[in-house]
Amino acid sequence: MTTNEFAKAEREIIQEQQLQEKIINEEFKIWKKTVPLLYDLIHTFVLPSPSTVFQWLPSHTTSNESIVVKFLLGTKEGNEHYLKLGSVNLPATLADHNGNLTIPTSDDTSNFKILSRWKQTSDINKLKISPDGKLAISFNNGTIHSYNLDNSDVFDYKYHKHEGYALDWIDQGFISGANDGQIALWNIEKPSTPIQLFKSHSGAVNDLSVVPVPHQKLFASVSDDSTTQLHDIRTLEANPVITVESSHIQNAIKFHPNIDTLYATGGKDNVVNLYDIRKSDVPFRKLYGHNDSITSLQWDTHNPLTLISSSIDKRVISWNLGKLNEEFDLSDGRKKNVSRIDPCLRFIHGGHTQRINDFHVHPSVKNLFGTVGDDNLFEVWKPKTLEEEEDVEEHEEHEEEHEEEHEEEHEEEHEAPEAETEEQPEEQPEAEAEAKVEAKEEPQTADSMDVEPKEEPVDEPKEESQDVEMKE
Repeated sequence: MTTNEFAKAEREIIQEQQLQEKIINEEFKIWKKTVPLLYDLIHTFVLPSPSTVFQWLPSHTTSNESIVVKFLLGTKEGNEHYLKLGSVNLPATLADHNGNLTIPTSDDTSNFKILSRWKQTSDINKLKISPDGKLAISFNNGTIHSYNLDNSDVFDYKYHKHEGYALDWIDQGFISGANDGQIALWNIEKPSTPIQLFKSHSGAVNDLSVVPVPHQKLFASVSDDSTTQLHDIRTLEANPVITVESSHIQNAIKFHPNIDTLYATGGKDNVVNLYDIRKSDVPFRKLYGHNDSITSLQWDTHNPLTLISSSIDKRVISWNLGKLNEEFDLSDGRKKNVSRIDPCLRFIHGGHTQRINDFHVHPSVKNLFGTVGDDNLFEVWKPKTLEEEEDVEEHEEHEEEHEEEHEEEHEEEHEAPEAETEEQPEEQPEAEAEAKVEAKEEPQTADSMDVEPKEEPVDEPKEESQDVEMKE
């Protein structure tokens, strides 16, 4: 490549980057204008540096004026890395799902507090809080650290020789997966050495997910070797129970909290894949909506039909699996009356201008999200409860249709007798005229006079019209 060709290529790259930044800024402006329509609540906090990890603590406290939620996040101050425990005060109406919430329009940090912090040697790659909220584990520099959130005790678990990005709680301990391709099973009380190792992956372990029911003895892993593997900790063999080959590397995996046969994966194919473990060779459904690699997945414990995903495309998407069977068309040749948008796509959060590093749905406060990204932003948000509004609208439409049908039936009942009464005067004169003609044609004798009054034809149409009314 000559100097001129190199300079031209460099200019094209710069122009492309400028165009992408312009598009991002325009999208963010549009999102900001629509915030009142999309959210019940949103708080934005600017951190001193990007946060790499974020997790809510499972509990919260409520008073008459506010609700206090706590969280952990990893961030940097100058050249120092920290894991920080903080809290945010939110409107008390957040606990009442039917309450009207005000949307803050400024980045007010008065209700944002840092309660304690732990110094780190580098950025934290992965963070998990125990289900009871008493312990937290983090992964950085090949070492797992555990933190007692009550007394601030810290323990180190050393085995992996490379960086790690995969952690999950299991039974009486936790599992860890690293770039060395190995998975370690730990007893939380014995940090010296893992109690079991799994070495079946040939590439970096990207994520781990424990099957939550019934006894937390199974877990799955996704790796850079493009496989998804299911392991059983009750077996002495390190070989997986099930291995699934994927066409693309998967970065995230998550089992459903209530259905032990259902799990989701997301990776470099930009789609969320839904699998049934009983037939795991291919996904039974793919969810389309992201424009780049998926980095994280989580099921909503408050709504078992909701799955949430985040991506390098700076978006968090909420999926409604209750609409899996609705038809849609992704091809260029659009089918008539068929949407090209995945019907499962419920909500898109577009509040970040750079990559989202982590997100978490609050375990005890319904529909409360937290996200952190490379744009130094920490956002706390609650989307509008569109599902409830849709249900109300559908109910109102159904009531309107029912009322219209009732009115139409009522009108038809009134129209029928009116039509008959309108026809009756027309029929009666004709009958009378016929009777008069017959009367003129008949000889005027005493016998005929005696018979004709008994066979008066005028009475016949009246009897027929009465019969019709009774039948109708």
